[in-house]
Amino acid sequence: MTKEIRALINRVNAQKSTGPRTPAGRQRASMNAVKHNLTGTRLLLQESELEAWTRLSNALVTELAPMTTLEHQVVAKIIDTHFRLNRLACVENNVFNFGLLDNTTDAPNEDRLEVLIAQTRAWIERAGSFDILGRYESRLTKQVLQFTRELEHLQKDRKHQELIDERYERLENRRDSANMASSCTSVAELESSKEMQA
Repeated sequence: MTKEIRALINRVNAQKSTGPRTPAGRQRASMNAVKHNLTGTRLLLQESELEAWTRLSNALVTELAPMTTLEHQVVAKIIDTHFRLNRLACVENNVFNFGLLDNTTDAPNEDRLEVLIAQTRAWIERAGSFDILGRYESRLTKQVLQFTRELEHLQKDRKHQELIDERYERLENRRDSANMASSCTSVAELESSKEMQA
């Protein structure tokens, strides 16, 4: 089969497949690539994770005290990334524990020696998984640091602007007070000059 014929067949087949057409189908298709939810644009929570996410979310919002909409957006990113890091630690522990279960035996060895052997085998057999998890952890940690610096910068700018606004308001109040005092003095002077003329 020549390249031209294969290209023609591919074009014809592409016309038949238009992808999902309904909103529900598009929603399902948008989740096709989700495998472990350690990365990606959306954080998907399982029912069992909702309570932990809510606790973490409430604690970080209280601690970070966002005031503006943009600060709230950055705090939401920090919360999601911290939750992914916590999830990653759980996945790593589960991988390791399953490795321990697979490598323990009923042999009459001393327990500490058997655990040591099982741990070593688990690390060796699942080295690729731990390497991948380590890369995800590194990426997520960098994101948390980046988002935290961004939040600190936004909050610093906001506080600086609030200080400028406060100083400007005090200056305006002083000017208004001085203008009122001088106008009161002017009124008093006018009245006294009218009395002298009379």
